[in-house]
Amino acid sequence: MKKIIIIIVVLVLLGGGGAAFFLLKGGDPEPVAGTDTEQGEVAPEQLSDPIYLPLSPAFVVNFEHKGGIRYLQLSLQVMSFDEAAVEKVEANMPAVRNNLILLFSGQDYDFLTTIEGKEKLREEVRDSINKLINLAGNSKVNEVFFTGFVMQ
Repeated sequence: MKKIIIIIVVLVLLGGGGAAFFLLKGGDPEPVAGTDTEQGEVAPEQLSDPIYLPLSPAFVVNFEHKGGIRYLQLSLQVMSFDEAAVEKVEANMPAVRNNLILLFSGQDYDFLTTIEGKEKLREEVRDSINKLINLAGNSKVNEVFFTGFVMQ
């Protein structure tokens, strides 16, 4: 009787482990490059590794908040899969930094304290850089990352 109970328990554990493996390991396959994604856009072919470019030194701007002066210090890195986009950002660094300083100094302190505010700012930074470098096709800055974010 003990052997039957042990065999049943082992089979249940093996079945549960197998099911957990397939549920966690399985799922939808990765989208294939050049096919439609969930948003209906065509995924760019990412044949190369990402290229990162730090925008240094860190940006420091001040802005008014409820009658006082607040400071924002940001360290950024841009990422692209296209070396031409990174080179274009480097070649236009004075204009990129100018546009970003103006963008940062126009922010709302209370909104930047939220995750949504920081994500929106990341999108605005990426869009501002891409508008400035103005390359055709998939040559663009794909992401912008905050590597330092200090508000005072």
